[in-house]
Amino acid sequence: MHLFPVLLLTTLLVTPALAEIERSKTKWKVKPDFEKSAAARESISGADCAPGGWCLAANDEKNYAQFFKIRKNRLDPDKKGVIRLLPKKIDGKKMDEIDAEGVVFVPSRDSNAPSFFYVTGSHGLSRSGDFQPSRFTLFRFPVETKSGKPTFKFSDKKVAPEVERTMLLAETIKSNPDLAPFADQTLDRNGVTIEGISEMDGDMLFGLRSPCLAGHALILRVPAEDLFQDTPPPSTTDRVALGDNVGIRDLTRVKDGLLILAGRSDDRRGSEDFTCGEKRKPPAPAPSLWFWSGLSGDAARPLGPLPGVDRNASVETLLVLEETDAAFKVLVLFDGEKNGAPVEFLVGK
Repeated sequence: MHLFPVLLLTTLLVTPALAEIERSKTKWKVKPDFEKSAAARESISGADCAPGGWCLAANDEKNYAQFFKIRKNRLDPDKKGVIRLLPKKIDGKKMDEIDAEGVVFVPSRDSNAPSFFYVTGSHGLSRSGDFQPSRFTLFRFPVETKSGKPTFKFSDKKVAPEVERTMLLAETIKSNPDLAPFADQTLDRNGVTIEGISEMDGDMLFGLRSPCLAGHALILRVPAEDLFQDTPPPSTTDRVALGDNVGIRDLTRVKDGLLILAGRSDDRRGSEDFTCGEKRKPPAPAPSLWFWSGLSGDAARPLGPLPGVDRNASVETLLVLEETDAAFKVLVLFDGEKNGAPVEFLVGK
C-alpha cells in the first residue's frame, strides 16, 4: 500500500517520547456500507489511496474491488464505484474468488503516463488445499495521478479491457529458492500466502503471512516493470525478524520506508503445529506494527502491539492517515468484521 496524504501537523497530540501505540478515542464510521454482499463487507482485506483522492478496497471473497473516500472520521464507499476484476470464466474454466489480499496505488514517474492501482491475490492454496487459478492472479489498471480515478469506463458486471491481469507471479514464487518448498502447501503447513503489497524505488514488494521461517517473515521483491511481461519476472526475498509465528498482514509506504502490520502467521494449525518451521505450539502473538527501511539486510524495528486488540483478531488492512516527524496516525481494518470495523491508532516513531 501507499502513503495517504502526508500532513506535517504541529497540533497532533503525540509527543516524541511516546514509546508505545495509543488507541485513539476517535470513533470511525463506514457509510454507506461496502458493496455488494455481507460476505464482501466482512472480508475487507486490503486498501490504499491516491494522495488526496480516491481509495480502493479489495475483499477476499469476491471478484471485484470498490472505490471509497476518507472523510472526517468516516469511510465513504462509492456505491457506483464497484470495479470487476475477473470474469466468470477464462478459457472456458470457471473462476472462483480472487482471494484478494493487498492493494497499492503506484504514482507515475512520468507526467505523460498514468498511475496504477494494483490488486494481488493470495497466491496460495485454499484452506482445503484446492488449487484455484483465480487466487494466483495479480491485477492493475490505470488511474489519474491526482484523483486516483480510472481513466476508463468500468462496471461491476463486466471486466474492462484496461484491467490487466497476470498469473506469472506464481511461476516466480515456484522458482524462488526461499519460497519454492512452500508453494504447494496450505497455510496450516506454512504454505505461501501473500497478504500485503507495496512499492519502493521501482520494486514491487509482496509481504507474506506465510511461510514464516525461524522467526522471520518474508518479503518478495520483484521489479515492477517486469510484472506484466510475457515471462515470469525475477525475484529476491528479504527476511524480516518479526518473531515466532508472526507473519505480514499488510505493508504501507511511509516517508523513510514501510510500516508492517503483523499478526499470527498460522491460525489454523494441524496436529503437527507448523509454526515458522518449528514443531511446537507458541502463544498467539499480538497484532503489532513495525517500521522497516525497505533496504535488504536492515532489521525491522518494533513500534509496539495494538492496544485493545484481541490476540486472535484478524488484522488485515493498514492505512496511514497522517505522518509527522514524531508520529503516525493510522487506521486498521479487520477481517470478519462488518466494513472492516476501522480503528484509529497514534503511533510514536
